[in-house]
Amino acid sequence: MKINIILISMAFGLIFGGKTFAQGSDSLEFEEYNNLYMGAELGKNNSNVNMLQGGIWLELGKNYYKIKITSAIEPKYMKKKYREKTIPEISDASLILGRNYTFFRHQRVHFGTGVSFVTHVVKGNSKDPETSDQEENFKQRFAIGLPVELRYSFNFSRNIALSCSAHANANPIKSFTGLSAGIMFGLF
Repeated sequence: MKINIILISMAFGLIFGGKTFAQGSDSLEFEEYNNLYMGAELGKNNSNVNMLQGGIWLELGKNYYKIKITSAIEPKYMKKKYREKTIPEISDASLILGRNYTFFRHQRVHFGTGVSFVTHVVKGNSKDPETSDQEENFKQRFAIGLPVELRYSFNFSRNIALSCSAHANANPIKSFTGLSAGIMFGLF
């Protein structure tokens, strides 16, 4: 009988995140904000190329853990402009560990860094024998990079916020920086 009571107590402890019914949480972050967010931002990088970035992150206390993807996007008419040069297609997938700072209740600053996998499309040096003269030869280059982000967000409610960020990625292929703005959604 005592073992069943202990097991039931442990199950309630796991379900309610370690809080007992007599104690409240001292952490305002868990009461005011969601813990799982998803967001998307649109902006430009240092080469004046449109960039789209999106991610999902988990906030635990003042720390956050984020999976982010950044990619260059250009309309079809811009690709004709770059026909003789390298197409400005660069993207990265990043794992970021960061810190949150809350001020004035609804405003937050996020700073994080981590590791990323970078892909860059470059014009090939030689033609493949299988391609015609009208087709251009492009190849992808891959590298490991160091992403850094500084993001400001204004939380309207628990479920929605506007954000703007400055981000950079240092890597051996083509380092880039950028500014972007977008929206964040709290998932639960």
